[in-house]
Amino acid sequence: MATLTKQAENASGFSALQFRWTSAVQWILLAWVDVVGALLAVSIGSDGNWFFASTIVLTLVMLNAVMLIPSIRPMRWISPALAIIFILSLYPMFYTLYVAFTNFSDGHRATKIEAIDLLAERRFLPEGGATYQWFVFQDQAGSYALWLIDTDGNSFFARPGTAFEAVTTSTSGSEPTNAEGVPVTYGGYTLLERGARFRALSDIQSLTFGDQDNAVGVRSAEVAGAFAQQWTYDAQTDTLTDNATGTGYLANNTTGEFVARDGSTAPVGFWVGIGFDNFTRIIRTTLSQGPLFRVVVWTFAFAVIGSLSGFSVGLLIALLLNGNAIWLRVARALLIIPYAVPGLVSVLVWRGMLNANIGVIPEVLHAVFGWSPTFSTDPVWAKVAVLVVNLWFSAPYFMLIGSGALQGIPAVMYEAAQVDGANRWEQFWQITLPLVLVSLGPLIIASIIFNFNNFFIMEGLFQGGPPMAGTSAPPVGHTDNLISYTYRLAFSTGGTKDYGLASAMGVIIFLIVGVMTMVQFHLMRTWEQVSENV
Repeated sequence: MATLTKQAENASGFSALQFRWTSAVQWILLAWVDVVGALLAVSIGSDGNWFFASTIVLTLVMLNAVMLIPSIRPMRWISPALAIIFILSLYPMFYTLYVAFTNFSDGHRATKIEAIDLLAERRFLPEGGATYQWFVFQDQAGSYALWLIDTDGNSFFARPGTAFEAVTTSTSGSEPTNAEGVPVTYGGYTLLERGARFRALSDIQSLTFGDQDNAVGVRSAEVAGAFAQQWTYDAQTDTLTDNATGTGYLANNTTGEFVARDGSTAPVGFWVGIGFDNFTRIIRTTLSQGPLFRVVVWTFAFAVIGSLSGFSVGLLIALLLNGNAIWLRVARALLIIPYAVPGLVSVLVWRGMLNANIGVIPEVLHAVFGWSPTFSTDPVWAKVAVLVVNLWFSAPYFMLIGSGALQGIPAVMYEAAQVDGANRWEQFWQITLPLVLVSLGPLIIASIIFNFNNFFIMEGLFQGGPPMAGTSAPPVGHTDNLISYTYRLAFSTGGTKDYGLASAMGVIIFLIVGVMTMVQFHLMRTWEQVSENV
């Protein structure tokens, strides 16, 4: 008995020691995460990204709370997943919400201080400044350098970002030189002449040679000139001055622009909060005068029609193929192929088949009817094509789910209905459809929500086209939905790249999807009550 007691004491002592070591390792890891996270937050915040830095701080607070508060300590096992959710989900969501209340767009991507610094780096070639005759050199790595000769005959060798090097033009004949006495090679560089010099001209005109105190740029095919700082800022008057023209631009801290007396603005603005202006533009100006109203109508129409058509066709196929015969199972398997084929491949194939010049669908329609629609240029037929392609994707899915739902309906219910004198049509409406909706109803709402944000088909088939008349910034198409329209506001070539307005659109889309989700939950409860009463 004493031996057993001694063994128990040793075991408990070992367990306590193991627990202390495990706890020590946990606290050391937590301290290391806190230190690294705090340094990372300070570094990111000092660069101006306080939202991301704040997200990191909140993540650290969450991790420490999980480890320190006994009531939620069991959540420590999922704390890494929670940290990832904080960083990858909450940060983009709240950052988008913040951007929606700003003028963040092309020309307004930087803070005021950053905008001033960006403009201060710009140089120009003033008239009447120092001029040089130039010769271009290039090394084996492709880097350029200039041999400069000023009006007094002094020569300098200039590399980008490096101070001038005073050199002497060789006239002794001991080294190979050109007609002006400039050496053919110097310091690992080779002189470019004739065609090579002309081809290099476009490259070197975008470069600055020399250091910041003495910067030179190529002004023409023969002359290089000393650069001067183009923009200077006066903090007392809050004014930028364009030294090339002498024009002053007063900062407007409400709109985030530097504005001259004639109403012109500096090429770079800055990022400021503008309140609800983006939402006002959407509700008032854009909704009443722009293409947004038509985009909204098409978005809802596509979401509803696309989902209901996929459900209807899928359920119809499931009813026709309902059974356990081998040929029915083979037919169901073949009809699942469109659902199994990668979406990108399917969209590209459909785009080729709908092509007005080489597409098989227009050719067949023209051969049969003597006419075929131009799917890519006619607004109505483009929308029809988008709905057909969406049907190709969605019908197999609903057919697959519908087949399972149909097989789950007890046969005794149909037998009882036949005894009561119900025909097949009445059996469908009173038994089949209500019970199928219990399973497929939530999926229909989910499909509507998915199609509401369906960017893939809109962009992949016709890139949102055909374009609407009068929409050039950004170019909006007749098959654009809200999500692709938002994409064009933010990223489309030729558009305004108005990230603030696009973020406001994203917030509105989020609210709409949230309402649709609430409707989905309500309908789910309704369908459950229907199934209980059947």
